[in-house]
Amino acid sequence: MAKTLRRKPYIHQDVEMIRSAAYGALSGNAVKLLSLMQTHWRMYEPIAYSVTEAQKRIGCCRGKAHEAFKELESHGFIKLMLDAHFHKQMARKWRLTFRDYNEQKPSDEWRNWTPEN
Repeated sequence: MAKTLRRKPYIHQDVEMIRSAAYGALSGNAVKLLSLMQTHWRMYEPIAYSVTEAQKRIGCCRGKAHEAFKELESHGFIKLMLDAHFHKQMARKWRLTFRDYNEQKPSDEWRNWTPEN
């Protein structure tokens, strides 16, 4: 009887993106957060990811987790789709700019990032 092969999930990252100035300027916490967020990517729904979850998964303080989100957003890797709602216990919802979203091609905003002087 033939064995059925299971495909393991994996994260695909474009080499051009990894070699970009925007990616190279990211902190280690931001790179780690970006990888973690990719594990939640779905074509038709934004990624719900909170600062608290990032803090726990990255292993840093709340302020550093918040900075990692700001860094990814300012460098063009993520875009806020829906703000958090504390009383409803809803995390912010994000989309990855380098992945398809709702039948739209990636916006790749990271390509336009330039370092500030």
